[in-house]
Amino acid sequence: MATVATPRTYSNITGNTPETDEPTHLDKDGVSKEAGAQDLRQEVDANTIAQTNTTWREFEEVKEQRNRYSANNPHLQTPYSSLETITMQALRRYGDMHPGTVDGEVMMMFVEFGNLVLEDLRGHPYWDNPEIDYYYHPSDIRKVPDNIMVAGMLYHYSVQQQSNKIEAYGPMYFKMMNRILYYRKYGSGQITMSPWDRSVKPTGTQTYDGSR
Repeated sequence: MATVATPRTYSNITGNTPETDEPTHLDKDGVSKEAGAQDLRQEVDANTIAQTNTTWREFEEVKEQRNRYSANNPHLQTPYSSLETITMQALRRYGDMHPGTVDGEVMMMFVEFGNLVLEDLRGHPYWDNPEIDYYYHPSDIRKVPDNIMVAGMLYHYSVQQQSNKIEAYGPMYFKMMNRILYYRKYGSGQITMSPWDRSVKPTGTQTYDGSR
């Protein structure tokens, strides 16, 4: 006889919620704190976007944030990897040479690539820390998800090499950046879009006359 699995919900999870160093919200019970400025499963509309944007900006100003995604290098026991570690990963994936043979000049070139990735982030609408510092040395660590950094390194390196691999690494980089930053900020809830007037509070409550 087949057994039907019961959907897993917060209500049947026991124990205390792990500590987190990022914005939190109260669950539906109004007591337990969960990671994220909003419930990542909730509907995404104009009001939740405005509230989430404000929460993340205030949070960036007062305390460090934790990368809520699995780091590429969990054995380092830190949320983010050094630029040197990320560079070696990118070179291994690129596949043209053994990463252990790179010299200091190549490593410094990847410092430049790392800073280009930071510039891409500064101009991204889902990124809330425009004051993030540049990389100065391969040992530096910045609070950027490792997967974005590795994808960005592969993209900028393929541009420098004038390689056909840019056809794969370019879309992969921007798709990964958009996906990770969006989910990190707004979650995976259903997106609702409707015309709204900024003068009406709360945002999005004014009805829309389609005949106008």
